[in-house]
Amino acid sequence: MRYLSLVIFIMLCLLSCQGEQRSSNNAAKAITVSNAPLQAGDVINRIKEQVTCDWSEKTVDTYKSGNEESSITGIATTFLATYDVLKRAQAAGLNMVITHEPTYYNHLDEISFFEEDPVFQKKRDFIRDNKMVVFRFHDHWHRTQPDGILLGMNERLGWKEYEIRPNDLIFELPTQSLQSIADYLQQHFQATSVRVVGPRDMEVSKVGFSMGSPGSQAQIEILRMDEVEVLIGGETHEWETVEYVRDAQAQGRKKALILIGHANSEEAGMEYCAEWLQGFISEVPVQFIPAGDPFWTPEAAK
Repeated sequence: MRYLSLVIFIMLCLLSCQGEQRSSNNAAKAITVSNAPLQAGDVINRIKEQVTCDWSEKTVDTYKSGNEESSITGIATTFLATYDVLKRAQAAGLNMVITHEPTYYNHLDEISFFEEDPVFQKKRDFIRDNKMVVFRFHDHWHRTQPDGILLGMNERLGWKEYEIRPNDLIFELPTQSLQSIADYLQQHFQATSVRVVGPRDMEVSKVGFSMGSPGSQAQIEILRMDEVEVLIGGETHEWETVEYVRDAQAQGRKKALILIGHANSEEAGMEYCAEWLQGFISEVPVQFIPAGDPFWTPEAAK
């Protein structure tokens, strides 16, 4: 009987040891998984989980260099992955650049036209030689609700207390001259190339804001609104929205246009993108790098 009891005791000890060994192995596996380097695919999958819209197969939001298995040391968000932005990101140890606009000078980043171009080649080679990952985040950043660019620009404008409806960028400001609003925008955005269509002394208070370059029809739809006397936009074809406003003024309608440049009208949305990413990416640093306004005017340069 004592012999049987001893055998049972030994068997129980062996089973206990095996259980502890399995637990130890599982813990080791868990540690290995949690310490795995962050990959580009991890970043993009988390972004897909966080946006409120479905991810479209037909989109410009794709890798322009690198792939989902690329290891990530840090992330830079920017309005444009210019050569200068890429160099600053690489110097800061941020090898993934999430850009809002194209990298290679056209909406679809098609490169056949640029294959023999030295400017393109140097930029491409810098990205390749430094093993950088460039991913465009345009369509889905606009489609998520609220629009990510809109949120950043709403904060940047500093007019939240005057907003008529939440997150629609339609404002009722204290009555002032068109010149006054243009001066504010030039100083606030440090924009050297603000352009205005309308009389300087025109008294206005109802302002609409249109991000980037949505096309003349989208801009004109805002100008048609009774709640809008002045449209602030990024850019437009000069023969479209500009001439619509000029004809409206000639007909005695109280409409005006202020263009602050595409970058100035959207860049704050990519600054907000860095803050947004920090909410669910903690393994590597995330930093906004501004591309800035590329334009200047002779008057501003004096």
